Amino acid sequence: MRKFLVLGFSLSMALLLTSCNDEDATGGRIKLEVSTTSSTAGVAEARMINANELRFTSGTITIREVVFDGETTDQSVSRTIEQIAEIDYATGSVSPEVVIEVPAGNYTSVNLGIELQDDGAEPSVVIEGTYTHSDGADIPLRFEFNSGEVFEANAASVAIVDGADLVGKITFDALDWFSDIAAYQLDEARLTEGVIVISSSSNASIFDAVADRLDVATQAVFE
Repeated sequence: MRKFLVLGFSLSMALLLTSCNDEDATGGRIKLEVSTTSSTAGVAEARMINANELRFTSGTITIREVVFDGETTDQSVSRTIEQIAEIDYATGSVSPEVVIEVPAGNYTSVNLGIELQDDGAEPSVVIEGTYTHSDGADIPLRFEFNSGEVFEANAASVAIVDGADLVGKITFDALDWFSDIAAYQLDEARLTEGVIVISSSSNASIFDAVADRLDVATQAVFE
């Protein structure tokens, strides 16, 4: 049985300003968008751990499926898009674009699930950056997560209008994932060819603590 993780990041749904010229339109579209702790210019934010600095600058997140579920007054709606797409951690861009078409209506109990790609040997999540050691040296750091987990977010209600687009915006915050990690843990982390690799098989105790931060409930907000 696959494990469902509730999104450990902030997720917001923002209604795009659109006009509808198609009188035959019968629904709207939900477009997946992503923001990260890196700016669009590729300059990452940093977090201080005691006097040490942790910074993430690049990486990829590969997904394989996006699912929308919701209830209207007269029907249950479920839509699944099976599509391999790659998220650029530095910019938040999703390639190729992921769009879900859904019937118009006033929805309750809305659920948005995103499944990571887990076929093959390559990790589905690779986030890279640097850690400033207590001795002042900047050490490359790479976080690897290889799993077909499903990240899930919920919203109480949303109105989907004919011809209108919604944006499902997810914020991947790798700095928050590491918020329970102390400086001494990274200072003492084992290096692999000069890199602090955090994965299920390398520095596993740190990996477990970071993975636990993914399981944090967040409510979806529609505007």
